[in-house]
Amino acid sequence: MTTIRVDLDEDAIANLVHDPAVQADMKARMDRVVEIAQITAPVLTGAYMESIHRVEQPSSNGVVHVDASVDYAIYVEHGTTQRDRNGHAIHRPHFTLIHALDAAGGDHHA
Repeated sequence: MTTIRVDLDEDAIANLVHDPAVQADMKARMDRVVEIAQITAPVLTGAYMESIHRVEQPSSNGVVHVDASVDYAIYVEHGTTQRDRNGHAIHRPHFTLIHALDAAGGDHHA
């Protein structure tokens, strides 16, 4: 019987996200998310769609973010609780960024 012991270098694995090749891949993937989100975004004035972008610098833990920077983006994404006199939602959620991440094959936290 042969036993193989593998000791992981957890620090090296944790820092892999900062590797330039990994960062380039993540940026390319998030650029695809931006492209899909802009194509599928609801458009009234176009400001929401135009505000969707990849944040240039990754966070300190290496995460690459996509953001919609208009001040009402959260309401476009998640809707509001406003109802008309018949009880129907006035501003339904669109989940534009979440759907774009799914369509681009990404992973997300809802």
